[in-house]
Amino acid sequence: MRRRTLLGTAAAAVTAAMSDATGAHAAPACPDAPRYLGMFREEDPAAIAADVERRYGVTPASVMWFDSWASGLPFPVSDARALWRCGVMPHYTWEPWNTALGPDDPGQIHLTDIVDGAWDTYIRARAREFAAVRAPIMVRWAHEFNGNWYPWGIANNNADPSLYVRAYRHVHDLVTATGARNVQWVWAYNNGSSPDAAYNDPAAAYPGDRYVDWVGIDGYNWGFGPSWDPAGDHWTTFDTTFATAYAKARAIAPKRPVMLGEFASSEDGGDKARWFREMDTTLRSGAYPDLKLLTYFDLTKEEPWSPSSSPAALTAFTSWVRQRYMKGRGRELARVAAGYARSEVATVPAPR
Repeated sequence: MRRRTLLGTAAAAVTAAMSDATGAHAAPACPDAPRYLGMFREEDPAAIAADVERRYGVTPASVMWFDSWASGLPFPVSDARALWRCGVMPHYTWEPWNTALGPDDPGQIHLTDIVDGAWDTYIRARAREFAAVRAPIMVRWAHEFNGNWYPWGIANNNADPSLYVRAYRHVHDLVTATGARNVQWVWAYNNGSSPDAAYNDPAAAYPGDRYVDWVGIDGYNWGFGPSWDPAGDHWTTFDTTFATAYAKARAIAPKRPVMLGEFASSEDGGDKARWFREMDTTLRSGAYPDLKLLTYFDLTKEEPWSPSSSPAALTAFTSWVRQRYMKGRGRELARVAAGYARSEVATVPAPR
């Protein structure tokens, strides 16, 4: 997550059309269908689930952590297995960059390096570790590509979305060929493109259903006066933050489940507790029927994102995660993508 997550003006212009086609608020077949709680906390993966249980009284269906390619760190197989022993699905955000360098630094990792095979040895090593888990894992590779804050962003790669697609497919195919068929691939974009230009529309960078198991969306309620606009009021409701991006996900990949790979609300400029309560009401109504996993960014970073930023926010968040419809477990979550894939196969006409 980096900087702002504004809804683009062009995206806003097509909201009504996409909503008509995909229906963020359309009534699902089963309003009580489970949703799944994901959590990110800045600590060792194996410790996150226990800490969430201690803080909020629930076991998350998944926990997420980040790693950058330049770190050279192995994938923590033992931590992933420990999570599965607790019934929690591992969710790995895999970032192809050197965090010590800026996006434009000549020494930075570039998409052309990936396509040209410069990182193949590294990718294969991680793939063998993925396979060693011997259980499903989510891998969210090169997320928020429609922003300009990461070196893999389309804006930082000659405004060429096809280069991102080639790199994504290269990584996917190499991991699969190495034997890591337990990976569920998450293709994740920011809820608003920066810059808001035709080349930066997420649809132009979709690798195809063969390469994607989940469509992810990242978005935040930045509130009043974020660091990138100290005098601006960017308080947005859950609907305002995600309705357009969700409709886009349904238009791009209607036969793939949707997740919020990162989301959170600030305390600044509004009522965070009310924000959680309104979100809960929206989700309990059955809106966003294909939104299955919601991964909360439980950290105080650019903003006080943590649910514990105030007593009222903590109460509202805790009430939400304990709702019956949020009781989905990791083992059920691991089967969601396959269920969508089976549905896709069922719609293919039989040969004549």
